[in-house]
Amino acid sequence: MPLTEFNLPTRVIFGEGVFDRLGEGAAAIGKRALIVSGQKTMRRLELLDRAADLLERAGVQTFLFDKVEPNPRASTIDEGAALARLSGIDMVIALGGGSAMDAAKGIALAAAGHKPVWHYLTTSDNPEGDVPALIMVPTVSASGSEVNSGAVITDWDSHQKRVLSRPTLQPVTAIVDPELTLSLPLQPTLAGGIDIFCHAVEPYITASHPEPLNDGWREAMLRTVVEYLPVVRGDLRNLKARRALAWASTMACSAFSSLGGGDGSMTLHGIEHPLSGLYDIAHGDGLAALLPAWLADVLRERSDRVRLLGERVFGADDGQKAVEDWLRSVGMRLRLENLGVKQESIPDLARLAKVSSPWIKHNPTPLEFDDIERLYRMAY
Repeated sequence: MPLTEFNLPTRVIFGEGVFDRLGEGAAAIGKRALIVSGQKTMRRLELLDRAADLLERAGVQTFLFDKVEPNPRASTIDEGAALARLSGIDMVIALGGGSAMDAAKGIALAAAGHKPVWHYLTTSDNPEGDVPALIMVPTVSASGSEVNSGAVITDWDSHQKRVLSRPTLQPVTAIVDPELTLSLPLQPTLAGGIDIFCHAVEPYITASHPEPLNDGWREAMLRTVVEYLPVVRGDLRNLKARRALAWASTMACSAFSSLGGGDGSMTLHGIEHPLSGLYDIAHGDGLAALLPAWLADVLRERSDRVRLLGERVFGADDGQKAVEDWLRSVGMRLRLENLGVKQESIPDLARLAKVSSPWIKHNPTPLEFDDIERLYRMAY
């Protein structure tokens, strides 16, 4: 078996009401914080005001960068990094969904140097300064970015969406308060649930050395999403279901999920990234459209794993059909055509997938240019 190493230095504070601990958590780290958020929602929900008040009462001076868009742009991150340098901050606090958290990581890295974030993303160079500490406050159950050192950033000029990963971008603290997700509308809630599901199912299916314990907790995460996403669909204010999804989100994309072995790779994510990089669609929507086609393809080499998925997660003989039926039941059996993808852009998408993703090479079935094109067409 390959050697594995477990290291999760992030302090995770989880539970209803823990958002109120933001001030004390930040004060233990530094004195000047940049809050990174999206453009409207956090202000409309008055969470920005609450965060600023908590920080200021704890003696932490705050600055705000609230320009992050979905699928955060490298140019936006560079603008945030310039503000961080000018303000002399010693920590970056993300308040929002995966886009805010990914942008915060990019801002922290670029703020420690004097080059654009895309330079650090496409080279092995490190900035010359110290990377500010990171605090993550997710308001969406989806990406799990609060407990890992990765971020996904888009260069809108080339439409490349790439993965930034550095040990210095591991958050110091994650404050996961399920109450912050109660106001999330239906569609991003559903898209987030699909993202959680894929974070667990992709390594589960692609693992070349499955381990029983890893299988067990990935199956538990999958069952949690399968059970509770329909509950939230029926009642967006169901706190029990929101709590279950929040915890699954945090765990599914953490180092914990691969503790002790049970490798695997996020190959479906690699195929999806060009969709949101070129068309700016919601990441979870793109995953939902591609998931059935991907499962049908990997079935050729991982029929045993797809069968286990069906049996242990859905109580069904046919794992591929069970996933499709579940997607349909929660209103997420999508097609690329439904998402506005043009058939003539499929070759461009395949080209971007080969350039952008470090993961697709680990797919159980070949993913050369023609193979990726075929998958997109299957999902159309």
